[in-house]
Amino acid sequence: MDDKERKPYVYRLWGLSTVVILVFLILGSNLWRLQIAQGSYYTAMAKGNVMKLVKVPPTRGDIVDKNGKLLVTSVPEFVLNLDWMDLQQAKSDQWKEVVKKLAGYIKPYWPNTNQTVDSITEDILANIQNHQWERYRPVIILNKVAPELQAVIAEHQEELPGVSVEAIPVRDYPEKTLDGQLLGYVREIAEPEIGQLNKNKDAQQAGFVYAQGDIVGKMGVEKSYDFWLRGKEGVQQVEVDNQARPVSKQVIQAPEAGKTVQLTIDADLQKTVDDKLDEVIANVQKTNPTAHAGAAVVIDVNTGKVLAMSSRPAMDPNDLIGIISDEMADKYWPQDPKRASQAASLNRALSGVYAPGSTFKMVTAMASLQLKVTTPEEKVNDVMSSLGNLGSQQQGAAEWGGNNFGAVNLSRALALSSNIYFQVMGRRAFEANPETIGQIAHEFGLGVESGIDLPGEAKGLAPSAEWKKANYGPTYEKSRDKKLANIESNYATKLAEAPDAKAKQKLQAAKDSEINQVGVWYKQMVSEFVDWKVYDSHFNSIGQGYNTYTPLQLANYVSTMVNGGKHFRPYVVDKLLDPITGNTVQQYEPKVLNTVSVSPDILDAVKKGMGAVTTGEGTASFLFADVPEFTGGGKTGTAQIGSKNTISGDIYNGVFVAFAPYDHPQIAFAGVVEFGGHGGDTAGYVAKAAFMKYFGWKSANGG
Repeated sequence: MDDKERKPYVYRLWGLSTVVILVFLILGSNLWRLQIAQGSYYTAMAKGNVMKLVKVPPTRGDIVDKNGKLLVTSVPEFVLNLDWMDLQQAKSDQWKEVVKKLAGYIKPYWPNTNQTVDSITEDILANIQNHQWERYRPVIILNKVAPELQAVIAEHQEELPGVSVEAIPVRDYPEKTLDGQLLGYVREIAEPEIGQLNKNKDAQQAGFVYAQGDIVGKMGVEKSYDFWLRGKEGVQQVEVDNQARPVSKQVIQAPEAGKTVQLTIDADLQKTVDDKLDEVIANVQKTNPTAHAGAAVVIDVNTGKVLAMSSRPAMDPNDLIGIISDEMADKYWPQDPKRASQAASLNRALSGVYAPGSTFKMVTAMASLQLKVTTPEEKVNDVMSSLGNLGSQQQGAAEWGGNNFGAVNLSRALALSSNIYFQVMGRRAFEANPETIGQIAHEFGLGVESGIDLPGEAKGLAPSAEWKKANYGPTYEKSRDKKLANIESNYATKLAEAPDAKAKQKLQAAKDSEINQVGVWYKQMVSEFVDWKVYDSHFNSIGQGYNTYTPLQLANYVSTMVNGGKHFRPYVVDKLLDPITGNTVQQYEPKVLNTVSVSPDILDAVKKGMGAVTTGEGTASFLFADVPEFTGGGKTGTAQIGSKNTISGDIYNGVFVAFAPYDHPQIAFAGVVEFGGHGGDTAGYVAKAAFMKYFGWKSANGG
């Protein structure tokens, strides 16, 4: 081959050599850039996906009653998980199809049966989206996975990467509705709760910080003792890449189970109260089908320990585990305002406020005796004329049932629940000092928060003249000021543009007249709606008017009366126990909030009157007639729900309070049956059942 023939091949060889050299130069340059020039950057990136520490939730602690009976525990339950790390094994454009396939398989087991596959898919995707900030933790898609669904998932496992069925500890309430509202339930923490729970002093002291994804108590003991129940979280090391995608996992510190919380509640006594309250409500429904609710509390008068707390409609916390169906949501949180009172989630013993009716008359008695406007022996003629002139009589309540009890003193007035007597005494007390009745009510725990170790306590209201002025006065002051401002605005331009002095004088006179009319209107409104009136004294003295209290407050009020005047803080948790050894970690002690100003002689006089209620001619003497061992006292109440001449004016709640035994009292009771009528006929029977159970008393008629 001559040079002329060889030359094209030489050029090609040189060209190829040049290309090869350029390729190696580029590769070398990139290699230098990656390892030398930007080596520190990529080293840092590599280090960035070494590990991430993740919390491992511990097993939540048990809750037991005072005798150790299990009320709440955590049990293994099969749940359907979706693991983001494993889900990514599907092709990038197919992982949503995996979710849709999963939705199709679980549709027959989905709580909301009306949802379509597409709708379920959207719910699952939304759930994943809500947990995108921690994609290295599995997301629970479905609780209580049936064996049939477990088999379906196993059969299609290859087409469902990231989907698994696992046994995890899930909250279980073996006694169902027993103390449901008091115990509460758990769910994933909501954004607004994070800041609230992080204010918990125990959590702050331990350096624990609540965060998204935590399972927390939503009400009751589960909420107020969440920090102790939740235990100590473990630590899991998760390796993730620089885009937060998980690579591997390893547990480096095992979690510690939560403490066992032992309540002051006696589960057997609680069941007795629940069953009798259900029975009473069912009987009331025979004549009033709208009746559905009530509450009752039993309390240790010498410590403040709550022994039973019942609320109806009942709540089963098991209903609130996992996905809540529309039906269940409506049962516990009705969206229809007309059905709001039927919410089964409401703890009526703690958060329900009711007019106390005649059970308030002991406060009126103590105030009138304290102010020395009467004596226990003074007798009042039980007729309307005792209220004063015709105007006063028209602002009072007639004796219940059209009765005329003749001459009544304090003890007989309590026994017979005389409206006339207590209206007379209440008016005297309010005129002597309009704040005393409210002050004494507060001393006994009425109209003030008790400080019980449960969330959601209602405050109630003990009214007084100052309260009425502070509550209603600003409304009319604002209205008056607005009217005056409008007058100033209307006349400012007119006066400025008045053509002469005479016209201006005429306009000023008209303005002054309107201002005067506003003043007259304001005085009339204040007199009618702000000033304390005779009818306020009368009706509030007999537990109507503005009075509203919780059953818990009523029970504690009676406790304070019969224990010598010590107002205890009620509480429901007795101690915290180590879940392994059973040793006491923390013991909670009784706490006296205040000692009342009422003298022992006055307390004894009122106690004597309460004793007369359950004997002789008393309004509740029939209740314990067949229980020869009973000693104690009580007070019936028939609390009018609405005002006279209204639809609800003829509807009454049945209210009853009691204590036993008479000498050295041990327990007190308060109960309300909505639409129950006479308290002795309704809530009184719940008290009777509670006392018989607690003391082991037997009926002479058997049982």
